[in-house]
Amino acid sequence: MASRRKALGQWYTPRWLVRATLRMCQEPTSVLDPACGDGRWLEEAHALWPEARLEGWDIDPAAIAKASARGLPATFTARNALTGPERKVADLVVGNPPYVRPQHLDKTTRAYVWGGRFVTATDKCDLYAPFTERMLELGGRVALVLADTWLSMTSFAAMRDLVDPHIDRLLDLPGGTFEDALVGTVVLLTGEGRRERGNLSPEGISGLRPLVRTDGLYPADGALDLPHRSTLADHWRLRMGIVCGAYAEWVHAAPGHHDDRRTCRGRDIQRFSIADRGEYVRYQPREMLRRRPYVAPKTAALFDVSEKVVLSGASGKTLRAAVDTERRFPLDSCYISQGDGDVWALCGLLNSAPANAWYGPRFPAVRVKAVELARLPWPTGDLSRLAAAARAGDQAGVDAAAREAYGL
Repeated sequence: MASRRKALGQWYTPRWLVRATLRMCQEPTSVLDPACGDGRWLEEAHALWPEARLEGWDIDPAAIAKASARGLPATFTARNALTGPERKVADLVVGNPPYVRPQHLDKTTRAYVWGGRFVTATDKCDLYAPFTERMLELGGRVALVLADTWLSMTSFAAMRDLVDPHIDRLLDLPGGTFEDALVGTVVLLTGEGRRERGNLSPEGISGLRPLVRTDGLYPADGALDLPHRSTLADHWRLRMGIVCGAYAEWVHAAPGHHDDRRTCRGRDIQRFSIADRGEYVRYQPREMLRRRPYVAPKTAALFDVSEKVVLSGASGKTLRAAVDTERRFPLDSCYISQGDGDVWALCGLLNSAPANAWYGPRFPAVRVKAVELARLPWPTGDLSRLAAAARAGDQAGVDAAAREAYGL
């Protein structure tokens, strides 16, 4: 059951959230939920607006059967909402779209969705991006619950551009709203033109303020702007570690071959230190590629250096970096610095309070992305004090030196 739900991208919305979202909408003449699941959105819509015409679609016939069993005065249809020529089917389109990564879709669906039909189906974005685009086509207004990854991730840039002119309210939801979800969630309302950002919880709406879009992103409240003339990408390149395709085949608890190299994972990287779990990777790039042509083992020259910065890719909005002096060959949950600058200054900058106050509110996803971090403003001031504090593992000294280098 759980595997089927995951394959279909189904996440049923808590009742309090359905009610709160619908109560913010003006009364509609008709309501469509194009991924209706068990029908709870339409049930709450009927309770609020008993005269509204109700319609529910879902690709899963079992979900349609559950929704139909509620006895609502609604039309339920088992169908794929992404297909079909319909436009403006309902006054209000509601719900929680499916969440499926493109690589987990069947080939036919992937070819259709990513084949040019939807402008938001770009790069590695999730299925919910083109589904949101379709919901905007189907309704005069939308009231949706979405993952917050579209607010900042590069692969959702087209979705941000498409949605932005329509935004009425964008409301951040509390952590744990969806029990098993690893990402944050937001409510998106369109149609009224208020352009507001705020928070929504079971206790109600709070913190309403003007919606801000900066550099194409929707940063959370408190994002720091840093003065700069260049970015990290102008000074350093961050490369992902070894993508081997199967840790069980290549990572071992003890060395047993002349190609074994000390390794580390994102979870091992703390600020200014790397936990040694005694793991080794059997570094055989040609064999890795022979077994799985899609992997990316990189080259030994990237790893086999006397000093390099290793950044955790698994730390979310909090950056954690350390300088590796043990010639480790890190795995793909890490990023490795490539460049000719002072690695200790880079390490200090990544761990500093100013850099984190810039990065975290802008990119609150589960994983750190090098393409996003490349936009980090680079300080214009001297970095020698920053490097010295990083060598000493002095967090307070790093924070003070970074503020000085940025002229804060």
